[in-house]
Amino acid sequence: MSAARRLQLLDWAARAGSWILEDDYDSDYRYESMPISSLQGLDSNARVIYIGTFSKVLFPSLRLGFLVIPPDLVDRFLVVRLSMDIGPAIFSQAVLADFIQEGHFSRHIRRMRLLYRERRNALVECIEKEFGDAVEVTGEQAGMHLCVVLKGIADREIALRAAQAKLWLVPLSSSYVGKRARQGFVLGFGSTSKSEMAGAVRRLRALVN
Repeated sequence: MSAARRLQLLDWAARAGSWILEDDYDSDYRYESMPISSLQGLDSNARVIYIGTFSKVLFPSLRLGFLVIPPDLVDRFLVVRLSMDIGPAIFSQAVLADFIQEGHFSRHIRRMRLLYRERRNALVECIEKEFGDAVEVTGEQAGMHLCVVLKGIADREIALRAAQAKLWLVPLSSSYVGKRARQGFVLGFGSTSKSEMAGAVRRLRALVN
């Protein structure tokens, strides 16, 4: 959302007495511009509950996330947290806190942003080379995946055939509700090296034909 739309949403939440759950997913990995200000950062009325995780930006097995909660909700969230379990291991939290405070986390984000941008560029170039004007690439400005939109295909059927060939595709239509779902695929590039992109896209092209 634009800054103006974000402010409108915050104004609505304040007037309605509602809270906004903000999952600021992949905001650190923007490739064409600086990260956009979060709703929580713009909020002056304590109406935003901000959700984040270190599983994507560090490694999945870390299993540490966080919430930034309005002051008047902290006690309620604490009761729920303690009723579920004691919480993640203190040792892991302490090590991560040191990692952040000593500047290693910021350096890691900068280094990985360059790596993921290189992989993103390689994937987009390969898609454009193999598919030309027959494909629309969206969502490539940030994150570790993008979407390719293709007409005249059944993406779920192709995804099943691809899985049998050890090529993992997420059908774009599964992200839609209703009958007017766009057909295509969600393609991740975070764990695929630049040198592997061309071969993977050629395999996708062969499956679509």
